[in-house]
Amino acid sequence: MTSEDRILFLCARQDFLPGHRDAVQALCRGRDIRWELLAKTAARHGVLPIVGANLRQCDAAVLRLPPGFAERLEIAVFESAAVRERDADRLATALARLREVELHAMLLKGTALTLLVYREPWVVTSHDIDLVLRPGPTWEKGKGEEKAVRKSLYTNGIECDLKEHHDVTMNGVLPIDFPRIWRDARPARFRGEDIWLPSPEDLLLSLCINACRKRYFRLKGLFDLAETVARLRGPDWGRVAALAREGRCEGMAHAALVATRETVGCDLPAGALDGLGVSPVKARLLERLIAAFVRRGSVVDRTGERLAMLLTYASFRPAEAWRSFRHSLTHPPKHRAPAELTPRAT
Repeated sequence: MTSEDRILFLCARQDFLPGHRDAVQALCRGRDIRWELLAKTAARHGVLPIVGANLRQCDAAVLRLPPGFAERLEIAVFESAAVRERDADRLATALARLREVELHAMLLKGTALTLLVYREPWVVTSHDIDLVLRPGPTWEKGKGEEKAVRKSLYTNGIECDLKEHHDVTMNGVLPIDFPRIWRDARPARFRGEDIWLPSPEDLLLSLCINACRKRYFRLKGLFDLAETVARLRGPDWGRVAALAREGRCEGMAHAALVATRETVGCDLPAGALDGLGVSPVKARLLERLIAAFVRRGSVVDRTGERLAMLLTYASFRPAEAWRSFRHSLTHPPKHRAPAELTPRAT
């Protein structure tokens, strides 16, 4: 693992303790850190604001930052805060429009984490807002402006699928029970508008699935999982395991949690991985692939894309792996998003 990888893993956390600071400073003594590459990697992975905020707590003389680098890190925080405030305004406007056409909205992924997990909305950067919608009691499909409203929201970067969400089902690959997710969801408020939030177990599992979509080693995904495990009351790990098996994604959850534990760190309770029911042979394979990726220092230098691809498909059940592969052949991506380490799985 490179020194830059280690620094990123230490700084991608909300609780940056004296021990983390001392470890970062120890890594910088006697070494020439590739600060420009580190910052570029943190930005690509969506964690530059929190990494920068934590680096600024370290002794600048020990870090030997390039001229103007600390100021750039501070600017990244302000820029992220401005973007997230703009996104909050967009979301509030969207929720008001959805209410007008009798559609209820549940927040997913980073949108939900802003309310439940992030201490400050600026800690990470995100490029979209994810909602899943369901009809209200007086809504009738085909009457009103529902399609026009959803199209308008998609145009403005708000992904709002009706009844289920393509990111969580991986475009139909996984049999995720959204009616059950809605039954377990709880109501909340966002800037005066009614919203729904998934249960801790469903939120955690959706983050594991999202980590799979991003080939497991995007730092924002690892950060999200580690912080969710640390900050949510619960989750009920027995229920997480049962829901993962029900959704045929227990291998994805195993890989995502191990990848998080071995990089940014994740304090998993005893039995959390065993309860998922992944076979010992498959579990060893997943863990060896993760260890090989981490050992090579592949986050900063981007040398492990094939390993990440192999890990992704190894984490599927065979039937779901085939569905995902077939979908990737029939629906090739139009472009590669700059913030991603490697192309997405479906």
